[in-house]
Amino acid sequence: MQIKTITCHDVNNYGASLQAYALQCFLQRNGYEVEIIDYLPIYKSDRLNFFEYNRTSGKLFTILKYVPFLKPLVGLYDHLKVPGHITDYKFIGRKKPFNLFKRNHLKCSNLTYRTLEDLQKNLPLADVYIAGSDQIWNSVGFNGRDSSYYCAFAPKNTKCISYAASFGASYIPQDQSEFVSKQLSRFYAISTRERSGVEIVEKLGYNATEVLDPVFLLDKDDWERLCSDEHKKEKYILVYDLDMNHPGVKQLCLGLAKKNNWKIYSINDFRECPYADYNINNAGPIEFIEWIRDAQYVVCTSFHGTAFSIFFHKQFYTFPLYHGKNHARMVDFLHKMNLDNHFVKEQIELSNLKAIDFEIVDKLLAYYRQNSKQWLLTKLKDLADSHE
Repeated sequence: MQIKTITCHDVNNYGASLQAYALQCFLQRNGYEVEIIDYLPIYKSDRLNFFEYNRTSGKLFTILKYVPFLKPLVGLYDHLKVPGHITDYKFIGRKKPFNLFKRNHLKCSNLTYRTLEDLQKNLPLADVYIAGSDQIWNSVGFNGRDSSYYCAFAPKNTKCISYAASFGASYIPQDQSEFVSKQLSRFYAISTRERSGVEIVEKLGYNATEVLDPVFLLDKDDWERLCSDEHKKEKYILVYDLDMNHPGVKQLCLGLAKKNNWKIYSINDFRECPYADYNINNAGPIEFIEWIRDAQYVVCTSFHGTAFSIFFHKQFYTFPLYHGKNHARMVDFLHKMNLDNHFVKEQIELSNLKAIDFEIVDKLLAYYRQNSKQWLLTKLKDLADSHE
């Protein structure tokens, strides 16, 4: 049976790349022919591609049809006029390892699609379509307002399921309820990454099951095999604060560093960490795993930073994005792992830190992992049987 998945897979984001790989790998191991639809909508165009021109309409678009050699300059202007993008040049080194990861580890469609119309005109044929994980249904942003991520391109006689799709937040905007409800109606089976996602789906009148993020369809050894055998020798705290502005993250990192005589290393996405001893601006998905693997301690505002800390049995604390509201996925996951006290909203004193008993966590993870695998494989077997 041929499966095609659609997800956020090529956006220079660690979790997005790794979850896409994990779902692909798990399905392949279970005998399915799998391909990721290379869907890269304009609004997700690579922010590190300084010379890409993304407009598809307007007077300037029309003019540039006749003078296409000016497109790179206009693209650069469009890029630099966005607040904060002027500092993106610091992170240009991330492009190469992300591109290599896609090329070497993701099996993507030959065609790249930018719009729903592109998908409909050159339909990527499959027996089953899977709307994958990550925040593909986050309707606070663009993803959840894009019907492509709800498999709107799929022919009516082709079944669609979702695996660990995420709404990103614990709610959807009121003005999007009708749209989301209509999109969900085409799914044969729905699973979400968070309990809050199940509740959203049920409020819209559908059934849903909570499953683990795709990275947990693989195990530690699978991820270890991607990594280099060389380990970092210096002892460090790894901080992964997406916005670099959470005072609780800073307080904990500085306190741990002083107490243990550890360095602070920061792995960065959009800005550098002002209090880090070393800023890592050029890491790709594999390097992201390696930096977590070799850390003494991890402090993050990231779901996948949390996930890989658990894989490699790293003591960690997870914070929400400062003033952010999209932390349901971290809260729900840590609750399942009996690690509620390792999610801190504001600050935590060193005297209140609790060591994680990973023997307990591993047992809980094994239970939820088995349930997640069984849900996905059962739904696919049901669909395969219906084709016979």
